[in-house]
Amino acid sequence: MATAMSEGNRIERLQQRGARVRREVSGLTSEVEGALGDLERTVREQLDARPYATLGAATGLGYLLGGGLPGGLGRLLFGMGGRLAFVMMAQKLTGGLAATDDASPQKERE
Repeated sequence: MATAMSEGNRIERLQQRGARVRREVSGLTSEVEGALGDLERTVREQLDARPYATLGAATGLGYLLGGGLPGGLGRLLFGMGGRLAFVMMAQKLTGGLAATDDASPQKERE
C-alpha cells in the first residue's frame, strides 16, 4: 500500500511539474512574440526613416548569413557585434537607472 501511495505522489509531482513547464513555456512564447513585434516595429521605423541604409544593412546581413564570409571571420564579426550590442544595452540600462536616480531628488524637493 505504501508503494501505491508513493506512486501516486510521484505522478502528482510529475503532473505539477508538467503544468509549471507549460506555464513557463507559455510565458516565454508571449515574451518572444512581444520581442518580435518590437523588432518588426523598429525595422519598419528604420525603413521609413532611412530606406537605403536599411536596404544596405539587410543585403549585407543576407550576404553574411548566406555564407559570403569565411567561417572564422564571420565568427569574429558576430562576436564583436554581440559584445557591442551588450555594451550598448548595458549603457542604456544604466542610463535609465541614472535618469531614475536623477528624478528621485526632484520629487523629494517638491
